[in-house]
Amino acid sequence: GERNYHFDNIKALLIFLVVFGHMISTFADTPEVDVIYKIIFSFHMPAFIFVSGYFAKVDPKKILSRIFPLYIVFQLLRFLLDFILDSIQWGHPVKIDMQFFTPRWTLWYLVAMIIYQLLLPVFDTKNKRHRVAYLLLSMVLGIVIGYNPDTENFMAMSRIMNFLPFFLAGYYEKDGGFFLRYGKQRNPKEAKIATAFLAVGIIAGFILISRLSTRKLFWGTESFDGDVYTWYTRILAWIIAFLWIWILIVWVPTRRIPVIETIGKNTLSVYLLHTIVILILMYTPFNDWVFNKIGWQLLISVGLTLGLSWNGFERLLRKIAIPYYGNRKK
Repeated sequence: GERNYHFDNIKALLIFLVVFGHMISTFADTPEVDVIYKIIFSFHMPAFIFVSGYFAKVDPKKILSRIFPLYIVFQLLRFLLDFILDSIQWGHPVKIDMQFFTPRWTLWYLVAMIIYQLLLPVFDTKNKRHRVAYLLLSMVLGIVIGYNPDTENFMAMSRIMNFLPFFLAGYYEKDGGFFLRYGKQRNPKEAKIATAFLAVGIIAGFILISRLSTRKLFWGTESFDGDVYTWYTRILAWIIAFLWIWILIVWVPTRRIPVIETIGKNTLSVYLLHTIVILILMYTPFNDWVFNKIGWQLLISVGLTLGLSWNGFERLLRKIAIPYYGNRKK
């Protein structure tokens, strides 16, 4: 099909922020970085999931044939890597806890895609009123799960429910949704001015109250603590993320930009491979060399995003699949 350059560009920006967010969360520890971290984490995954929803099709078989094997392979790879790196660090083989139902680091996204895909037939409707009802229902689920003290790990359920509204909103966006209509089609000029003010306002807000807020507000993994993290801070986090999504849709160009297009097309390889690189870097002298040097972290993030979006990696990932004989053209 025809590539959607607008969304390719958005995906490219988001995947860079994912890499950069992980670079600074691993190799930096200053109050300024904390603000940058919170700003990035306030929207990069919600927006990523929104875009995933936008491109989702009701096809559970396809997901199970592609995403499930990727999850198993990368989960195993992660155990192996942890084993090797920890053993080198301690100088003797280390016992590794093999858990398949607790996705490691970024792998929760793959589990989320599997679960959303299986839920899609339930939420798939053209009826506007039903769509609104389903979105509200997904938010209720997202709040209810926050009260469950045991969602921390199992199947990343807490996160998956927390981000479900974004997946649905993205899925419903496809046929003339709210964000595109009020961002690109109608009054694009006014939308640009409004969203510019919004962005400045949100960033100013983060700078002002960063010390009062906690990073976990934006992870979606934790249960409510009744203190800083409550059901209404979760709703606030959702509102901020949806505003960012609107800002992105309004401001990101819709034309094809050569290198950016490749990155946007191959975000999965960047997503799955960058954490492996970062993990390995953590165990090398590189760790001290780059620590708290934001300029270097930025450069390395750009390098990783460009390097890992190479088409060869994407081709390699495509080979990790359970053969699936779906409705291919005869």
